[in-house]
Amino acid sequence: MKKLLPIIISVASIATAGAQVKKKPVKHAPVKKHTAYHKKSTAHKPVAHKKVVVPPTPPDSLYFPNSDITLNTYDTSGLKGNIKQLLAVLESELGKPYIRGAIGPFAFDCSGLMKFGFSFIGMTLPRTAADMSTLGNLITPSDWSPGDLLFFAGRRNSKTNKRVAHVGLVYKVDNGKVLMIHSSNQGVNIVDVTNSEYYKKRLIAAKRVIPVDSANQVIPPTALEGTSSDY
Repeated sequence: MKKLLPIIISVASIATAGAQVKKKPVKHAPVKKHTAYHKKSTAHKPVAHKKVVVPPTPPDSLYFPNSDITLNTYDTSGLKGNIKQLLAVLESELGKPYIRGAIGPFAFDCSGLMKFGFSFIGMTLPRTAADMSTLGNLITPSDWSPGDLLFFAGRRNSKTNKRVAHVGLVYKVDNGKVLMIHSSNQGVNIVDVTNSEYYKKRLIAAKRVIPVDSANQVIPPTALEGTSSDY
């Protein structure tokens, strides 16, 4: 018993010492917070459909907005050859669409149509309506005749500062009624300018650019070769 006593004491001392040792806290890996991934709502939004623009149907005959005149009423027998040819060329383009900057043959802007038509009678006009307005001689309404050019201000011009922004050509003059062929937003058409407040308010000038002699007879382009001319 005496021999076992030191052993029992020693074991008790070890157990007591072990009990006094503090246990180290166990470190656990941090718990990741669960972040739910929410997709954006896929609710269908109303689809904006583009408006389909249907081009106007090309007219079978001359297009006269604000006028009841028909092609059959126009006798061109009294016109000179190159003016008649000029009108025939422009007539053949009726119904073609208006596109800014277009000079033909599938679409025209206003000056592009004039430049295209005059090229068939041997005349080369400038590209823009403003530059065309510097040519020829000023004429009064009482002297207007087929082939003369009419120049107009644009929509945005003020009453005191009008700049040339549109050009058309006199197609027919009949008892004070003036018909003009031109290319506008409606395409190549003929309009009665005497019954159009829009064009009457914007008219700036009329010019005669086809050369004529003292008897008002048209001078063929070939006869002008070698002479000084503004055309």
